[in-house]
Amino acid sequence: MNISENTAWLFDYDLTLYTADEHYVLESLDHRITLFCQNTLQSDWDTATRIRKEYLQKFGTTLSGLRAMHGVDPDDFFDFIHTRIGLVYPPRSPEKRAIIEALPGRKFIFTNGRFDWSFAGLKSMGILDLFDGIFDLSLMHWEGKPATSAYDGVKNFLRVQYGGNLPEHIVMLDDSERNLLGGKEAGFETIYVNPKLSEKAFDAQIKSIFELPQILGYQQLITNNLNHV
Repeated sequence: MNISENTAWLFDYDLTLYTADEHYVLESLDHRITLFCQNTLQSDWDTATRIRKEYLQKFGTTLSGLRAMHGVDPDDFFDFIHTRIGLVYPPRSPEKRAIIEALPGRKFIFTNGRFDWSFAGLKSMGILDLFDGIFDLSLMHWEGKPATSAYDGVKNFLRVQYGGNLPEHIVMLDDSERNLLGGKEAGFETIYVNPKLSEKAFDAQIKSIFELPQILGYQQLITNNLNHV
């Protein structure tokens, strides 16, 4: 994999910057999404759960399905699900910070969530200052990954960040095969972050972000940094 100081790293947030072992973070958000579906559809909990999952599969995000089928306003949706009632965030990790900080180039979030969810999570993990920007669903005009417009949008975002030109290398990390396939179509290098192996031809596969130094060959640098924490 080609990386340099002119590399842009596009990190998905959920289940990419925190691990599958921390799935309880996403479960707390899924609970709020199901509750929103239940209130909107005036249904029972099981029906709302089923519809939440069906819309996610069919439309790419639950919100896209709710917009298409029920005319839901995106900010109403996020204002409800991002209330701090019942939400949890990933804990701090010096090792995770050392891994991200050591990457050459600039780091960005590329997420199908709204800005405030990943912002709160990054702050909780103690890594917010390592990122140069968050390209969220609102900046995609609410049509998130894997829609082609999402990747076109993040390229335009990067051009602004890099003074009119795209960086030499763009590396996208995501736990979703579908989202990463869109990244490959857009010309990005792709790293699949998921405990489950994929048969897709991504540039690299890791079970969690903690394996990133191994595939990029800078494990010793991380070890040296951690010895000074």
